[in-house]
Amino acid sequence: MCEWERLLEKEILNGEEKRALCHELLTDDPDMERMILKFFTEEDFREIASRRIGRGQTGGKACGLLLSQKLIEVRMPGYLEYLEPHHSFFIGADTFEEYLEINGCGMMQELCRSEDRGKLLEKYEDKLLCGFFSEEVSGQIKDVLRHYDEEPLVIRSSSIMEDGFGHAFSGKYESVFCSNQGTFDERFEEMLMAVRKVYASVFTKEALEYRKRHDLLEKREKMGVLIQRAAGQRIGDLYFPVAAGMGCSYNPYKWSENLNPEAGMIRMVAGFGTRAVARTPGDYPRLVSLDHAKANIRTTVADRHKFSQRKVDVIDLKEKKMVTVSIDTLFEKVPKSYQRLVLSRDTDAESRLAQRRIYRKVYFADCQGLVDDDDFIDMIRAMEKVLEKTYRRPVDLEFAVTMTDESWRINLLQCRPMKMTADGVIHIPEGIDHEILFDIRRTSVSYSREISLDYIVWVDPQKYYEYDYYKKPEAAALLGRLNAAFDGKRKNVILLVPGRIGTSSPELGVPVLYCDIHQFCAVCEVAYSKVGYNPELSYGSHMFQDLVEADIYYGAINENSKTRIFSPELLKKCNNVLGEFLEDVKPELRDIVYLYDVTDRKSVLMLDAKAGRAVCRVCG
Repeated sequence: MCEWERLLEKEILNGEEKRALCHELLTDDPDMERMILKFFTEEDFREIASRRIGRGQTGGKACGLLLSQKLIEVRMPGYLEYLEPHHSFFIGADTFEEYLEINGCGMMQELCRSEDRGKLLEKYEDKLLCGFFSEEVSGQIKDVLRHYDEEPLVIRSSSIMEDGFGHAFSGKYESVFCSNQGTFDERFEEMLMAVRKVYASVFTKEALEYRKRHDLLEKREKMGVLIQRAAGQRIGDLYFPVAAGMGCSYNPYKWSENLNPEAGMIRMVAGFGTRAVARTPGDYPRLVSLDHAKANIRTTVADRHKFSQRKVDVIDLKEKKMVTVSIDTLFEKVPKSYQRLVLSRDTDAESRLAQRRIYRKVYFADCQGLVDDDDFIDMIRAMEKVLEKTYRRPVDLEFAVTMTDESWRINLLQCRPMKMTADGVIHIPEGIDHEILFDIRRTSVSYSREISLDYIVWVDPQKYYEYDYYKKPEAAALLGRLNAAFDGKRKNVILLVPGRIGTSSPELGVPVLYCDIHQFCAVCEVAYSKVGYNPELSYGSHMFQDLVEADIYYGAINENSKTRIFSPELLKKCNNVLGEFLEDVKPELRDIVYLYDVTDRKSVLMLDAKAGRAVCRVCG
């Protein structure tokens, strides 16, 4: 028996003994350690050890989950009846390195530092996704499967680097849903494949570029795995929660003048929360500021319906996979208690149909029932503030809502600290309208500061619209090349793109990944209604989290009262230097993407968080 196992048998532990267990089971991070030593009991450590598979720490995501659950238990006892226990298991992070070694991938950590790291996954993919586990680990995973029986599961990354006080790694590593249906051998293989996919995600291009940007390539990554019961209930052959989403205790997205950023916010969808943290075409999550929860950003029923959720992510237990179904199809089958929490009626549409002698109810998903439930909003608000106070900085969290006996319960899935920022006083001069590229309000997602500009990248909305649909990803690839060209050059560059950034549908905007734009100091989505491009700031998405963490300003230039000035014609006075940075650019792309040099024009981006205002000045 080793020393840490002997410690688990002691009835009372001193501070040093708790610290030793914290380092063995959870984390070495001093900020997380501070809270764990204060709140965790001897029984907590024993419970964690009993649920660990293999060796090593549980990793950042699991550590944040365990800590947040404990904080709510201690500091919010009145809400415990509304909180689902986590019932999770953990594969220790050292098991990842063991897996690499026994499957001939031991050199991958060192190869991450080479310039050929982008080819790593392709070279080792077969080994990573077809590898085997030690007999000990395989046996423990089988025990976990027996514990869960046939309940659907989600296998989530929990590396030692993610979800800590340094770096979030939002969306960089994999999460895999398992239907957990069929024979025991089928369920066992499904879980093993899910763990393999989580391990393989350590070496994806986006994960490696993230580590490079944050100077983490020299540090050995160790991937822990968090095994959770998927939050939800079975209805027919489908399995899903009533709703899910994410929340932040500080809301830098000030879409209305009277919102208090310190009140926090949430972003919700019906079904699994995958659609709350990713950009999905045609779908709009419900955005709620917790100081004015019932105040809808959409003021008419028609707008509420137009900007609502069309599709829901669920697990099809018969097909044994995650599928996407329409709201109409799904909610014909669900209990009234579900409908009450997430559906609203479009009475205007019903009236129009009645005029045509068509009589039926028209529903849309906007989670209005949850928003109207004061107990639900109060609990979310209290959770965010309790966690923020204990973490000593703003936090963001992920949650799901389930139903039991006609009452909702919250399943807290994740909690991590947000990057801290400081607000200063920004003076924006008067009388400079002729030099302003844009002056926008209530779309600012950042903190107060001034940024001297070197270049502005402009994607022409008309030319991008006219470009062949199947070729539009070429524009995204060109932005990725530009992004790489600025790597290490310490230049401040703004990116202006039509419609939604990072969408998977090129007709809605430019389909870039975060690793294609992370060198820019600011990203603005630009409205161009002539061809249907409309910004939709994806607050709460993984890309948004990346932009905030990297101090990249993220805003929208709309065609409404939020935009006081937008004068793209000012850019034509500047030199287009795209050809000086990149060779072999297709002629047709040169008419779409422009790189304007503004270094000699004393150009500046002024961000006033208090007023929710962003002004870009291009002088001379």
